[in-house]
Amino acid sequence: MTSITTTAQGVGADERTGASRGRSGTRRVPLNPFTWWRWLRQWRQRHLRVDRFAVLRHVDEAGAAGPRYAFMTLMSCGIAILGLLQNSAAVIIGAMLISPLMGPIVKMGMSLATIDLANLRSALRALVVGVVVSLATAVLIVLVSPLQEATPEILARTQPTLFDLLVAVFSGLAGGYATVTRKGEAIVGVAIATALMPPLAVIGFGLATLNMQVAGGAAFLFMTNLLAIALSVTAVARWYRFGASDSPKHDTWQAILIIGVFAVLSIPLGIALRDIASRDQVARSVRAVLEEAARETGGRVTTLRLDASLSPVLVDAVLVTPRHRNGLAAVVEQRLSTTLGRPVDLQLREVLTSDDAQLARERSAIAELARDVGDLRTSAATAQARRSAREAKAAALRASTLARFGRMEISDDAERALLMLSATSGVTLDGARQMEAAMLRADPGTRFEVVPPPQALPWLRF
Repeated sequence: MTSITTTAQGVGADERTGASRGRSGTRRVPLNPFTWWRWLRQWRQRHLRVDRFAVLRHVDEAGAAGPRYAFMTLMSCGIAILGLLQNSAAVIIGAMLISPLMGPIVKMGMSLATIDLANLRSALRALVVGVVVSLATAVLIVLVSPLQEATPEILARTQPTLFDLLVAVFSGLAGGYATVTRKGEAIVGVAIATALMPPLAVIGFGLATLNMQVAGGAAFLFMTNLLAIALSVTAVARWYRFGASDSPKHDTWQAILIIGVFAVLSIPLGIALRDIASRDQVARSVRAVLEEAARETGGRVTTLRLDASLSPVLVDAVLVTPRHRNGLAAVVEQRLSTTLGRPVDLQLREVLTSDDAQLARERSAIAELARDVGDLRTSAATAQARRSAREAKAAALRASTLARFGRMEISDDAERALLMLSATSGVTLDGARQMEAAMLRADPGTRFEVVPPPQALPWLRF
């Protein structure tokens, strides 16, 4: 059985052998949780020694509300809200570098550890001043700003999750350690300000734009981070034996308070994280199905928007593809419904495109078609020219023939035609009668009249 060695004078662990040696007689005892706990308490007494008075005085001074605190809060929130409106993470980080919110929060955590109600009230007053100054600054800047659209940086701070709680807890633990050990407070202050100042600025944005959903989500995130950081500082302070002179009753209710608050905060944040993870899983499944369908047509998905909170799930996608496929939307919608196990309403828009090789082939086909059309036009023009020449020649013949025989007059309704023969035609009276009869036989519906040329009267014999 594994064991450690104890002496009458104390417990000491040898790092290499896991046993302790005393000056006078040793005995081995079984290694159990109570033995470890006693060893841990003695280790804390020997190694976690800090100047308690100096730390508390520093915390009291850093957490006081004064002109410098108000001014730096105003500047920090002003820079933060401008960075949020511009969707600039770099500007938001710049605001964190000058934020003074670490002081009052650490003071609150230390006050809870040492049961100092006067310092707790002072820390709360400083926090209220910081919150009021920050909200007023953010609201004023948003009201006078031409940019009042919710950017991704703003929307990212309206849906707190369990991860945000963990960020606040780690920031609070680092802040408490830096305060107690007096090492790296400025850097840790940036992490704490990152968890508090942007949500405050987003609350001001929501109030200025009358968007209570944004303001409410950011307020929940701010309160979550505030309590998590303060209670994490309290836990670190208790670890470093601040408030050790208090009664065990105080230790008990402090532990119950810290654990209870974390449990209460974890429930809604865990639910929110679950919902976000579920939406993310749905989005990944939808994108996988759409990309598989896009690969079948040689295309790609360029835009995807979905709302998994509705029933059926609303999916709006844009597919860039080189060729159209009939019934693709219905096929993909059926696949999505099968994959998600829920009805899906798909709005799929196809944008036709092509690659360079396909475009070159199409251009070559168009050029060949243009040449064929040109050849046809040339042939048609040549045939038309020949036909026109023949018609012109025929018309000239008809004109010359008609000019020799006479002139033709046709009525507007084409029911009467008059042919007046010229004297040079050489047609006799009998010939004119025969010509008129032949025309009538050829077209009985038209009244033909042939007028013979003037002729000499026959001699009359007496």
